[in-house]
Amino acid sequence: MLDAKVDGATRLAPRPHGSESAPDALPDAEVHEALDLLASARQPVILAGPAMARAARWGSIERFAALSGIPALPIESPRGLNDPWLHLAAPRLSEADVVVLAGRRPDFTVRFAESPPFQPGSRFIRIDWDGGRDERPGFLTITADPQRVFERLSELAAKHAWRPGWGAELQRARRTVPAGWEALRRAPGTPLHPLHVCMALQPWLDEGAVLVGDGGEFGQWIQGGTEATVRLINGPAGAIGGGIPMGCAAKLAYPARHVIVAVGDGTFGFHAFELDTALRHRLPIVVVVGNDARWNAEHRIQLERFGPNRTVGCELRPTRYDLVATALGGHGEHVERAEDLAPALGRAIASGLPACVDVAIDGVAAPEYRAGTSAH
Repeated sequence: MLDAKVDGATRLAPRPHGSESAPDALPDAEVHEALDLLASARQPVILAGPAMARAARWGSIERFAALSGIPALPIESPRGLNDPWLHLAAPRLSEADVVVLAGRRPDFTVRFAESPPFQPGSRFIRIDWDGGRDERPGFLTITADPQRVFERLSELAAKHAWRPGWGAELQRARRTVPAGWEALRRAPGTPLHPLHVCMALQPWLDEGAVLVGDGGEFGQWIQGGTEATVRLINGPAGAIGGGIPMGCAAKLAYPARHVIVAVGDGTFGFHAFELDTALRHRLPIVVVVGNDARWNAEHRIQLERFGPNRTVGCELRPTRYDLVATALGGHGEHVERAEDLAPALGRAIASGLPACVDVAIDGVAAPEYRAGTSAH
């Protein structure tokens, strides 16, 4: 969209919120049509939008997925189908013959449901509150509350025979990280690879800590290199800077859980002084800053488009962000070696104060997945 040229564009008035609310009654004929289409598919997949990837709504999708064997994946990252959390499932989405978009528009995050990355003959089932009917061939639109639709699909699922093999295969791919990641996690030297940070965070996440991920390249490494039961990320729009406020809110929502906010150094600069808010309200969140002294996402874009001699305005100073926390009255840690990271994180959590762990990291590009390859 940044590069497109548009002539004669028409300005459209915004539609009032709720002006096309989903009907109360389910369109049962379309639900049956969707079920028949899924049952006849060889490699179907459900891609859920952010609103459907939470709590009871995600539970309705999981129940149908368990009954049918159809794999279900949340697509809530700003990088869409290239979300590093998808791991080796990402390049295999091109193999799907029926794709359900659950609470998700066929927008840029799913490459507008076109080929590539999807097969030319793939069928699409869009289930959304505001259907915005797609007239392209191969699209079935169900305008209704997706949660209610999946509840109804679960009621009807027993009437069909299902093929579970593909679902298990895709979920295994989702859990499989690219070759070479384990070596990167344990590689010596400084600055640290972002996967060192992921490895230090994972034991706390395994114990139930909430993860807030916010940032560009470092944020993508955190998404791809960790697994969290409860996580908040900066969403499909990719707007950065809200991580610390989200961490404060998460601590209010889950007071018994540790809350870890992983942000890039550029991201930290937006709302660093919300650590003062955390102090005033006694919200002991731990902010882990991946400090590569760079706006790295923008730097990577400039390298790709213009070459190494034309990168402009992306360099930051190697600021000691931990000292911001201590100056405000919180806890600060600065880490330059991998062996010091886990102890520093433990001290920050044990302090019982809002804390900042400033980690000097290597500004490496986030992993990317492409059809027919693993990742880099």
